[in-house]
Amino acid sequence: MHRAAKITWVCWIGLILLSGCVDDSATRLNSPAGANTSSPNASVNHKGQPVLSWQREEQDTTILEYSVLSQQGWSEPIEVARGTDWFVNWADIPAVQPVTDSFWAAHYLQRTPGGTYAYDVRLRLSNDGGRNWRDAGSPHQDGTLTEHGFVSLYANAGRLGVVWLDGRETSASVDAANHHAGHGGMTLRAAFMDAQGQFSDREQVDRLVCDCCQTAAVMTLDSPLVVYRDRTKSEQRDIVSSRWLQDGWSQPKPVGVDGWQINGCPVNGPALAARQNAVAALWYSGANGQSQIFFSRSADGGVSFDRKLKINKGRALGRVTLLMYPDRSALLAWMRENTSGTAHIVGRFISSNNELGPILEFVQVSPKRASGFPKLFLSDVGTVLAWTDQSDVAPRVRTLIVDELLGK
Repeated sequence: MHRAAKITWVCWIGLILLSGCVDDSATRLNSPAGANTSSPNASVNHKGQPVLSWQREEQDTTILEYSVLSQQGWSEPIEVARGTDWFVNWADIPAVQPVTDSFWAAHYLQRTPGGTYAYDVRLRLSNDGGRNWRDAGSPHQDGTLTEHGFVSLYANAGRLGVVWLDGRETSASVDAANHHAGHGGMTLRAAFMDAQGQFSDREQVDRLVCDCCQTAAVMTLDSPLVVYRDRTKSEQRDIVSSRWLQDGWSQPKPVGVDGWQINGCPVNGPALAARQNAVAALWYSGANGQSQIFFSRSADGGVSFDRKLKINKGRALGRVTLLMYPDRSALLAWMRENTSGTAHIVGRFISSNNELGPILEFVQVSPKRASGFPKLFLSDVGTVLAWTDQSDVAPRVRTLIVDELLGK
């Protein structure tokens, strides 16, 4: 593994990190992504190795690529899909998801002909461990010129789980056979796909959700779990959860009640991590005019969540990410806005019994949309942060090992 020059951030006394000091405390990890790349996303293969994916722009073509990180470094990038008709958005990004050793899947968003703002979820399928890919269709078959996106993929007992925001009920057309009510709200829907590309259990999870916030889904010991930003008729948009049970998806339940009333989508979804039935959720809220980051745990696979904890200090932009260590401690990260008009991706360690460490500055970024959403993941070489760097002429996905910042 080649580690490049270290970056100066903070210093420690013993193992306690103190803000405002300077030391060589974070290690650059050469990214496998080249110029004109953005939208990092992360998953894990059957060996426990992280799979980092991103989008690359090449003239009028968008390309989805990925690389696997091992002790020897990043693998050579592999192309999953490319197209000139993709819907490319700073907050709604593709993903690559290993399901088994051989069965891998991926998704991207494709503009729908005839619709100004319409786009569909398209899936890709590999049966040789992600080396060769073919089209696997779409998990939704409603045929409406509406928005479909903000997808979460996860592995479930040899099947691919797919969760997405589905705008079919917002269609102006009325099709009784397909239950298109017309001028309704955004829904949350889910399905499963097997290694042959066959879909099953297409179901509605929630009939009214926030229009453009990321979803998050994990497999717990007992069942799949999804968390997302809900929406009520009174425009309260808090984070809720649902589990896949034998008779379908459970009735949505609050993860934490914030009481955020907002007449529009904040484009700020939750993050989720799990180890067996130990679950951790992280989310942004603007309730009561405050910009806050909240954290909550579940010890029963998402059946119930503990009292939420406020994590941030100062003004948060959100764009949260987290990971859980084997001992159930966790690393939380989000974007914080500075008074100078810049922003930092910051992180905070939380122990398994919810003792909070100091807030650490990982890297300075632009507060604008082009910075996208950072991702955290574990690897054999350490705890890695991936983000879209806008400091060069062309954007580029970069990676950073943050263990030394954490005293690990």
